[in-house]
Amino acid sequence: MKAFIGFLFFLLFLAGFFLVFIQGKHMAGQNLSGGGAGLTGVRWRPVYVGAEAIPADAGLYAQFELDGGIKGHGGCNNFFGSLEKKESGVTVGPLGNTRMACPEPIMDRETAFLGALQNTTGFEVNRDRLTCLDDDRKLLVELVAEAVPTE
Repeated sequence: MKAFIGFLFFLLFLAGFFLVFIQGKHMAGQNLSGGGAGLTGVRWRPVYVGAEAIPADAGLYAQFELDGGIKGHGGCNNFFGSLEKKESGVTVGPLGNTRMACPEPIMDRETAFLGALQNTTGFEVNRDRLTCLDDDRKLLVELVAEAVPTE
């Protein structure tokens, strides 16, 4: 009997491993124009805007909404806008934001982040990484998935 229960646990473990493996394969190379699943339900924190590394504690993030919207925080101000799927890729924005003033380095980073998002015409999702690309497939922003905090 113990061997049978052990065998059942082993089968459950293999089934779980297989599901995780399949999910990883499904997310690899996924882009918005191909369906966009995986963009929503997480908070995307930028690690690079262009060539500039973004500190984890900078407070920047983007969230993609099921209704085709985008919202987030640029480090100083909240932002919001639209995200539209097109046959050739995506269009982000126009983005609106609150109008608080912060020290210049923070405002410069926020301006670069929002500008990069608005110039995005394609996405690629690879596991917990999201890359925003322009028409020439140049990397504009690289983001990492984080859990959405409960409010």
